[in-house]
Amino acid sequence: MYRIFYAEKDTTLYEKYPKQNTGIDQILELTKIASGSKLNGIIQTNQYNTRFLIDFGSQITTLSSSIASGDIPKVTNHAKSASVYLSLKAADASDLLQEYTIKAFPVSESWTNGNGNFADEPIQKYGASWYYKTSDDAADGWTTGSVPSSGTVQGTTETLGGGSWITGSSYEASQSFKNEVPDIRMNVTDIVANWLSGSISNYGFIVKRPYSDEISGQVLGNLKFFGRESHTIFVPRLEVAWDNTSNVGSSSVSEINSETYIPYFKNIKSEYRTSEITKFRIGVRPEFPSRTFRTSSFYLTAERLPTSSYYSIIDSVTDETIIPFDTTASKVDCDSNGSFMKLRMDSFMPERYYKIMLKITRATSSYDDTQTFDDFYFKVVK
Repeated sequence: MYRIFYAEKDTTLYEKYPKQNTGIDQILELTKIASGSKLNGIIQTNQYNTRFLIDFGSQITTLSSSIASGDIPKVTNHAKSASVYLSLKAADASDLLQEYTIKAFPVSESWTNGNGNFADEPIQKYGASWYYKTSDDAADGWTTGSVPSSGTVQGTTETLGGGSWITGSSYEASQSFKNEVPDIRMNVTDIVANWLSGSISNYGFIVKRPYSDEISGQVLGNLKFFGRESHTIFVPRLEVAWDNTSNVGSSSVSEINSETYIPYFKNIKSEYRTSEITKFRIGVRPEFPSRTFRTSSFYLTAERLPTSSYYSIIDSVTDETIIPFDTTASKVDCDSNGSFMKLRMDSFMPERYYKIMLKITRATSSYDDTQTFDDFYFKVVK
């Protein structure tokens, strides 16, 4: 099952513009200006990087409460526990290497979002920037864990800059890319588990390139992601995923035994409120039933989907995948009444239409196939 939480604040830190806040900019940016490259027609004599901060704030408290109440399993990297993924949608990408890595760490100090835009003139200095956590007061600089991308520290507050974060084996997450779409879906389970246990305070994530990449002379390209102010469905989110299937009663319900078949939803409604938790009942019948005399409809027959059946939820307008096919967290379950799947509607943005896709795999002596079905829609409202 999936539970989705959305970011409450985010901002990019620009080393080139170290006192500027961009807290309400629609874009989060990972870029590197290499020494010797041109910026606005001027050859740069230094290297400059960007990093960005994302904080889910009270959403982590809500997650903790849901775990305490038993709605979500404990967050750990073990079977039947919940895993957590940081998900960001790329808005643009250029001049990227064929292979590269992005890292995330827990921020070690409190920071303010601010209300600046990158295009502001004069620049907005209130809020987090490369030098500062809250404002351009020299006493408010980032103090621990950070270094400038030039690789040296001069001993003053302003040369530290770039945020501060905690390091260590359970305080680091990463995702590597190789000739693929640059959307981020990074496993951050260990970091979130440390927040939930209270071993570290929750000040959000800092997302950056590896330090060796930041200080190298290599041109690494530009990555832009949709931020929480983007007015799109692509708001940065945490996906909490776990296996809640039990397959109770599956042996008492016959699996569909037909070359071709048609799944259908028995109880799907056109609209659901965000407060609802819905169990979707899935029926299945042969596409071309054998001609026979019956006293009841095929639609009343309790047959089930194969146990290797999965669902995905897609925004019907943008085709953005909200819940991906997953062999554990989006697996179709079964009980004595047949197949079903459960969704929490507060994981979806309201006033939008969504499409359910089913992927059904069979690997038996009679059938060896995978089929997909996607003609099922619903709307989420407030």
